[in-house]
Amino acid sequence: MRAKEWHQTGTDFHIVLGHLSGNPFLARAIADVMTRLSRPRWLEVWTEPSREQAWAEHRRVLAFIRRNEPDEAVREATDHVRDTRDRLLRSLNDDRRGLKARGFAVVGKG
Repeated sequence: MRAKEWHQTGTDFHIVLGHLSGNPFLARAIADVMTRLSRPRWLEVWTEPSREQAWAEHRRVLAFIRRNEPDEAVREATDHVRDTRDRLLRSLNDDRRGLKARGFAVVGKG
């Protein structure tokens, strides 16, 4: 799957999980977050290893949902969000100059 398709699939995954909660406020909040995080998420799906890692995390969340293990699904989803954040921060730190040249402003400690 190409990065662009994976990006949309990942977005849809998170939005559908939000709807499965049955909580319209949460579902809307997740949709809003996914819109706001579109650009940084694009940076994460840029490489095949990052896509594979995120997809493996998605599969683990789904496995817990299918087995009706909500506490484990929540734990895995929380780990996924944290791990994605950590990958993004590492990527930004590793590629500050390249990102700046492409018009991204990277602020914070370097």
